[in-house]
Amino acid sequence: MKKRFIVLLVILPFLLGAQTGTGCWRMVSSGNNFTLAIKNDGTLWGWGLNGNRLGLGYFSATENLPIQVGNANDWLVVSSGENHALALKTNGTLWSWGNGQFGQLGNGVFNSATFTVTQVGTANDWVAIAAGTGFSLALKNNGTLWSWGLNSTGQLGQNNTTNLNLPTQVGIATDWLKIEAGDQHALALKTNNSLWSWGNNTTGQLGDGSFNTSLIPIPIASALTFIEISAGFDHSMAIESGLTLYTWGNNTNGQLGDGTNTTSNVPIPISFSLDGLPSSCIAISAGQTHSLIIRNNATLWSAGFNNQGQLAQGNLTNLNTFIQVGSGTNWTQISAGFVHSHAMDSSADLWSAGRGIEGEMGIATNVNSSNLVNVACPTSLDNSDFQSHQGYKITPNPAHHFLKLQGDVTQIQALKLYTLTGQLILESVNLPIQETELNFPLPDIAAGSYILHIITPSKTYQKKIILE
Repeated sequence: MKKRFIVLLVILPFLLGAQTGTGCWRMVSSGNNFTLAIKNDGTLWGWGLNGNRLGLGYFSATENLPIQVGNANDWLVVSSGENHALALKTNGTLWSWGNGQFGQLGNGVFNSATFTVTQVGTANDWVAIAAGTGFSLALKNNGTLWSWGLNSTGQLGQNNTTNLNLPTQVGIATDWLKIEAGDQHALALKTNNSLWSWGNNTTGQLGDGSFNTSLIPIPIASALTFIEISAGFDHSMAIESGLTLYTWGNNTNGQLGDGTNTTSNVPIPISFSLDGLPSSCIAISAGQTHSLIIRNNATLWSAGFNNQGQLAQGNLTNLNTFIQVGSGTNWTQISAGFVHSHAMDSSADLWSAGRGIEGEMGIATNVNSSNLVNVACPTSLDNSDFQSHQGYKITPNPAHHFLKLQGDVTQIQALKLYTLTGQLILESVNLPIQETELNFPLPDIAAGSYILHIITPSKTYQKKIILE
């Protein structure tokens, strides 16, 4: 779907425990041709289709390398929707940005948009989030479920079809545990591990045996208990308590992975009997029309639509049964986006595959890849002043009317100067290079602190400078 893989607070210790290697990433959330991720140092990063989706504070068409979102280093969880995003900080506060046409930002306004990460209300007791297509879900630490945004098919679970622009409690239950937002439907688990769903059901994605929309949460497969869920565009996935994988909903492109292309309106168990291993899964992620799983031996598998290489199989062939991706046995996290995918290994290295035309793979080029490609670890920006970084020396700093860059300046394609709130105020291309140094004039710019982006073919560097 247009996002996928919502990390919940209750499973965060597992994710943090996996980040002990040489990489830098803690979690990733793939959206509708854009990606958001959090590094181990708590900083937030975005890349891909922007507009206002990345929360950078400024408009740009695309970014094909990870760009830091502000200077905060206390981000806990992030969730990418179709064209908006949600995030939680370690202090339990909720934040949103992007398109707010249907009220999905939760700021009390319809038909709005924000380029900057903005707090939703003042509450500090949020513990889980899920961003869907034009709507949002969240849980509080008292077990209550909240929803807002687009409600055309009852995806807010409010027993009506009225859009909401503020977080509104769903019913009176206080035992909600996990949530997932799809295109127009939602999934949830309660503390007793029962599975619930609501919203659009035209392809059986609710799993209740019918194709009828539900305006309120309804129990699914009540004879079973579940520990993980993932909602795709119009298909769903869940892991049963015994680690058996169940899928249901639209199967036109084989995204259910059951060996057929037949849609199912009830959860069906998926078998991996061909390799003689237990049919056990530990992680799932449902994309728009493809699915990713990690089995209990830490191998990565994919199924479904593969028109842009999102299955990471080295080809563009659709699959209606899950096939292993490569031979790695150290995968810990997955996120299936609209038509691209991300996976993280036990070294905290991040990998991407699929569509890259908008830079959503984060690999410095705007091309597709049917193989997994590493997303390099960017250098985090803090509030300290510095002059030398990644082979470039900037003088003077503080500066007055110009900056001098020294180092391998022949690799610099452009320089962009932003305010700390993300407003682009100066851009320079076709720069005058003098052997090993480059002069960057700063005409009529007010005194203060700024962020300089140094753009090279392989990476965008961020440097804080001070103008006097």
